[in-house]
Amino acid sequence: MSEAVRAFIRSQGIGAAVGNIVLNPAFAWLGNRELAFTPLTGGGSIVVDTAITSVIMPLVVTLFVASGTRREIEAGRIGNPAGSSSGWSLLSWLPRQGWALGLTIGVVVALVVTPLTFILFSLLGVAGLPFVWFAIFKAVWTPLVAFVVARWVVLRQLLPVPTT
Repeated sequence: MSEAVRAFIRSQGIGAAVGNIVLNPAFAWLGNRELAFTPLTGGGSIVVDTAITSVIMPLVVTLFVASGTRREIEAGRIGNPAGSSSGWSLLSWLPRQGWALGLTIGVVVALVVTPLTFILFSLLGVAGLPFVWFAIFKAVWTPLVAFVVARWVVLRQLLPVPTT
């Protein structure tokens, strides 16, 4: 992988992470202006919020990053030289189009992160969180996932479509 691609991935990942550090706690506040205790399960819960965020956040990150990546590729600033990466990687089997890629990644993230959140909190005996801790929780996990999603999106856009 070229230094230009690594630098682009870093910039996209950091941008997505920083945006999510700010936006996700703000969205949590908009949904809970009373700053009420957030239960682990049930309506308005940590689990429900995590599932919804796990789908929407990767979709939004994907739409922005895929568009920016295509512009960089078309301008010739980044690219994947022939033979430098296998077209048979798992990412190459994902859709290239932004909406489909974002929804696919979002569903996968939701299927992984939501149960892990429930299991971890249950094992720790956490029945819910005061709002401030819930907002901190969102400010911690969403930027990490956003960075990874941005990386996957850039790499997917650089990979060729597999042939069978």
